[in-house]
Amino acid sequence: MFMVGRIMENDVIDLKNLSADAPLLHYNDWPNLSVQPQVRSVVKNEQQKTSSVPRQHRKQLAFHQSLAKSRFVFGGNRTGKSVCGAMETIWYATGLHPFIKIDHACDGWVVSLTRQVQRDVAQAKILQYLPPEWIVKTVMVSGSSFTPAHGVIDFILVRNVFGTVSKIGFRNCEQGRERFQGVSLDYVWFDEEPPEDIYDECLLRLLDRGGVHWVTMTPLKGRSWVYNRIYLRQERLPELACFWMSWDDNPYLSQEEKQFLIANLSPDVLESRQHGHFVAAEGLVFGNFTEANILEPKLIEQADGYYLAIDPGYRNPTGVVWVVAVGENLYVVSDYEVAGLTVADHSQAILQRTSELGWDLKQVRILIDSAANQKTSACEVSTAMQYRNHGLAVDANVNKNLAQGLLEMKTCFCDANQKRSLYVFKNCVHLISELRGYYWGDGEQPQKVNDHTIDALRYVVMDWRRVSHEQVVGLNTLGQGKKDLIKKLAGKRFMSKKL
Repeated sequence: MFMVGRIMENDVIDLKNLSADAPLLHYNDWPNLSVQPQVRSVVKNEQQKTSSVPRQHRKQLAFHQSLAKSRFVFGGNRTGKSVCGAMETIWYATGLHPFIKIDHACDGWVVSLTRQVQRDVAQAKILQYLPPEWIVKTVMVSGSSFTPAHGVIDFILVRNVFGTVSKIGFRNCEQGRERFQGVSLDYVWFDEEPPEDIYDECLLRLLDRGGVHWVTMTPLKGRSWVYNRIYLRQERLPELACFWMSWDDNPYLSQEEKQFLIANLSPDVLESRQHGHFVAAEGLVFGNFTEANILEPKLIEQADGYYLAIDPGYRNPTGVVWVVAVGENLYVVSDYEVAGLTVADHSQAILQRTSELGWDLKQVRILIDSAANQKTSACEVSTAMQYRNHGLAVDANVNKNLAQGLLEMKTCFCDANQKRSLYVFKNCVHLISELRGYYWGDGEQPQKVNDHTIDALRYVVMDWRRVSHEQVVGLNTLGQGKKDLIKKLAGKRFMSKKL
C-alpha cells in the first residue's frame, strides 16, 4: 500500500530532464510544471498568444489534489477530463505526483470501452504527455512498437524516480470480465463509463494494495448504474469525490470553438456534451435541482424563521428536515430518515438534533403530515398526539396539494429568471439523494418511492410561501373541510337564536 498524503514542499521538477535514478522530489508549483495538464497547446486567437499569464484548469487542479480513493469526473466533450486521467496515470507510474506522495513503483490499468477508443483516446493521451525517454519498453497487441500510436498497446514499462520500472497496462471492455481477473494493482483509470461487472472486478484488483481508481466520463447512458450507485449516493460515500467539468471550465477552449460546437450539436444532447449532466432528465421531477442548490454547511445567524417538518412512517422510514428561512431564501440545514423505530425513539432523535443545531424549540414551527391526526386500530392515540406527548408541538394543518407543492418547490430551486431561493446543505444526504432520484410515474403523479424527506420539505415550502405571500392555508382533507363547515353553520344557528 502506498502512502497517500499532501505534498508540502515547493521544489519544481523538470519531468523531461529528470533522470530515472534521481531521488523522489516533492513539488506543488502547478504553473511551472514542465508537463502541464492542458487540453491543447495550440493557441488560436491573438489575445491568448500575447498573454503571459499561465492558464490553469481549476477543475483539473481540484481533481488532482483530491485524496479520495474513488474519483469520478463528469464532463462534457472537450472539457479536459481525459487529460486528467492521463496525467494522473503518468504521475502514478513515474512517482512524480505533485500533490500525493507515492513511495514505491506503481502498476495500473487504463480501461477503455473498445480497442479503437483505447487507441484513439486514452492511449493517445498517455503517449502525448509521457516523455519518450521515460519509456523502457512498449509491448503491442497489434501494430509496431516503433509507431505505437498507430497500433493497440498491451502495456508500457515506464521508468520511475525509485530507480525501478512501473507498468501501465491497457484493457478494453470488449475483452469481457474474465480478462480483468488475477492481478493486483495500485490504480485503475476508467476512460468513460464501463459495464458494472467490469468496474466491480477492477475494484477487486485494487484490494490487496489498497489502490485507488478514477473514472472520466460523459454521462450519456442516462440512469445507468453510475447514476444510481454513484451520482445519487455521492454524499453517503466518504471515500468518493465527484467533479463536474463544462466547456466554460476549460481555459484552452476559445469562445469561437464553443460557439461552433453549440451550433453543430442538437439541443437534446448539449446538457451532457457541454456540461456533463446526465441526459435522462426528461422524467426527473426536479430537473432544475443542480449543484448550484447544494451548499457547504455554514452557520446562519440572522434567521427570520425556523422550520422542522416530519413525514411520519410506520413500516416506511420517517423523514425529517430542519429548514432556516432568511429573507426570500430557505436553507435545509439537516435531515433525518430512519425506519423501524417508535414515535418515542424518533422524538428523542429529533429533539437531540434540534439541540445540536442550537435552536430554541419554542421558536421552531413544527409541521407534520395531516394523516398523523388519524387514529389506528393498534393505537387509540394519534401519531400527532404522540409526538406532542414527547415534547414536539406538531401542527398537522399543512397544505398537501401535491401538484401545487411540487411546482412551488421547482420554482424555488430555479425559476424562469434563473433565480434560486431553496438551498440544501451538503450534509443532507437523504434529501439530496431523493431529489436526484425523484421521477414521474404514470400520469401526473411521481413515483411513490424514496420521497420521505421530499414530502417533509414540501410541507415547509408550502407553509413558507403562504406566510411570505399572506395566502390562506388550504384545507388538508375533505374531512377537515366538513368540520370547518359544521362549525361555521353552528355559529350562524347560535347567532340566529340569540337574536
